[in-house]
Amino acid sequence: EGPSLDDFVGLVLFNRDVRVGEITDYEDIPGNPCLYVDTENGQAMIPLHEDFILSVDPEAGEIVMDLPDGLV
Repeated sequence: EGPSLDDFVGLVLFNRDVRVGEITDYEDIPGNPCLYVDTENGQAMIPLHEDFILSVDPEAGEIVMDLPDGLV
């Protein structure tokens, strides 16, 4: 079994090489878990879909995703 949603809280989210913000919470929607991210423009809700995840580095406190245009 992979990481739980709790493991993502506190990580910094990057969209490829651009810092989006810090993950502050999550919503475990069945089939569509989402992360709440504090961005410079307010809070964003980002779907945690495995196809978007490029890497997760808990030691560095980072998750890198390739998000569709317009999502953040």
